[in-house]
Amino acid sequence: MVGEILLNLQDVAELEDKSWEAINKSVRRGKINAIKIETNARCGFEYRVNLDELSDKAKAKYFARLKGNEQLAIPDIIDDNEVYNLEDLTAEQRDQAFYWEGVLKEYKSYIRDCFKNKTEKTEEFVNVFNAKNKTNLTVRTLYDKQKMYKKYGAAALADGRKAREKRGHKIDERVWSIFLQWWLDENQRSVSYVYTVLSRYVSDHEELSMLKLPSEPTFRRAVEELPKPVIKFFREGNKAFEDDCLPYIIRTYENIYSNDFWSSDYHTLDMMVRDDITGEVYRPHIVGWIDIRSRKILSMRLRKESDSDGVVLSFRDAALKYGLPSKVYLDNGREFLTYAFGGRGKRKDGSASNYGTNILDRIGVEMVNAIVKNAKAKVVERIFKQVTSEFAKLFITYCGNRPGNRPERHNKVLKNVDNIPYASEIKEELLAYVEGWYNLKSSKAEGLKGKCPNECYSSLLVNKRKITDDQANILLTRNERKQSVDRNGVYVKVGTEKVWFYDAEFVALYQGQKVYARFDPDELTSIRVYDEHEKFLTVLDRAAEGGYEGVADTEAMKKVNSDKKKVKTIVKNFIENKEKIMEAPEMRDVVINIARQNIENDNSTYDADILEGMFINENIDYKKAVGDVEVNFSKMIENAKKQKEKDGN
Repeated sequence: MVGEILLNLQDVAELEDKSWEAINKSVRRGKINAIKIETNARCGFEYRVNLDELSDKAKAKYFARLKGNEQLAIPDIIDDNEVYNLEDLTAEQRDQAFYWEGVLKEYKSYIRDCFKNKTEKTEEFVNVFNAKNKTNLTVRTLYDKQKMYKKYGAAALADGRKAREKRGHKIDERVWSIFLQWWLDENQRSVSYVYTVLSRYVSDHEELSMLKLPSEPTFRRAVEELPKPVIKFFREGNKAFEDDCLPYIIRTYENIYSNDFWSSDYHTLDMMVRDDITGEVYRPHIVGWIDIRSRKILSMRLRKESDSDGVVLSFRDAALKYGLPSKVYLDNGREFLTYAFGGRGKRKDGSASNYGTNILDRIGVEMVNAIVKNAKAKVVERIFKQVTSEFAKLFITYCGNRPGNRPERHNKVLKNVDNIPYASEIKEELLAYVEGWYNLKSSKAEGLKGKCPNECYSSLLVNKRKITDDQANILLTRNERKQSVDRNGVYVKVGTEKVWFYDAEFVALYQGQKVYARFDPDELTSIRVYDEHEKFLTVLDRAAEGGYEGVADTEAMKKVNSDKKKVKTIVKNFIENKEKIMEAPEMRDVVINIARQNIENDNSTYDADILEGMFINENIDYKKAVGDVEVNFSKMIENAKKQKEKDGN
């Protein structure tokens, strides 16, 4: 029986290795006997727990602290149902496990032919080991490690304290759910502001008021561990979520020929030009066609407006020079989906589907429409954006792609009409730039392998590169470089090619985090993924790849659409699960209620110790009421005196 030693709840929590909230809940439910002591706390009292109420482990830790002897501290109690696996450990923890396994093997070999008392032999081993390795190994530690090794294997020898510290934050799940419902909002409230309001709300809440709210940095660290897709969806909106977090179709180029696919697009040129005839100053549009396999620009026209005529004329220019493509890959804009050129595509309906034969049908060219809002798959958009930006910046009338990027001199330049080039000059120089600069510049784009577009186009590389035995021999069983989980998953490089692997749930929870990939070079159907500490996470299967035609493309689209739905469902369910724990009130209501309470409790007075009056200056000269004759008061007084003296006589 330990004497009367009373401890506060925080000390009890530390001794029992539990949270303050858990100890407080046990006390209030009567699981731990405690007494109330009057204090200056918010509720007027605090709980005190007798040391006798604590577990034997906690008591030992308490007396160990008093004596300053760390060896009396009892090691962590291990759950018999817990399964230990080396892959569940970080690389640092595995090194620790292997180290202790070596120590135990050395100890076993040392006492194998023991003629002395085993205890004496063990103490002798510890002394020899410490002298040789300059360590502080104790007999008790050695026995503890031996016991763990026999019961759970090598994985149990690792020190798990650091891992336990990183498993989570000591934030009550109800408080955390309210915080997330307020913070995960498109208004993008700051952590500091939400924490301030949350602190006041918790203190005024009957059920939560007894909780000890963690510090603001704790919430900041917890927020940093939220999945990137969750933050994108709830704080930046669905558009940002779909653009940055959902997978897109990975196009391959090795299995198509030059002239198999052409693509076209309109783009606004970031400069001002002058009409040759009317002198009108305007910002021109360019329309052109590229060969998707080689990314070669086949034709380009300068237009005052974006219309279907420019599409047809520029297509004709390319066809006359380079022949006809097998298929064209077009945007869903009104300029391309016209009845005359290629038909209405996906926009056609029952009343408009039976129109006459269009141009592409007559020449035997099939039209393929891009997926709406799938800019990643539209190669032509990226190429034209690059070309128009580089070319426009060569001229003094460059105006930027938006007002914020406009040069300061822009308006001054336009005041002098001689500074503005004619449209015909720009057309000629644009064609020279395309043919003599862009098409002849080497590129590292996928499939070009350092060649320029003209070289790739003429070489007609049509076969997808196969992995040879020599290439397979240079593959490692681990990708030596860390990579961030992309919205398309994780990749490994085979030669110069990226092979992608994907799982919707994994990407939803780990996107943006650093990982390693391990794989079998003879079997690239799946890979094993580890975090940056080399702790095993999951197995990913190879992602579906699509081209620009055929069954493979259709199946890839189906797979990507299915994965998009899975990712969005996982992200949406994230906040819904938090709401089930405890529904948060409207943050606006909480702030206004707090403000009104502050007004009611405001006892400020505005009485000053000294009151100062406002006095009128008596020396003010007033204007005469009537007349303009000046009154001589001195003479009047003198006459009055004379009159008084006269009356006295």
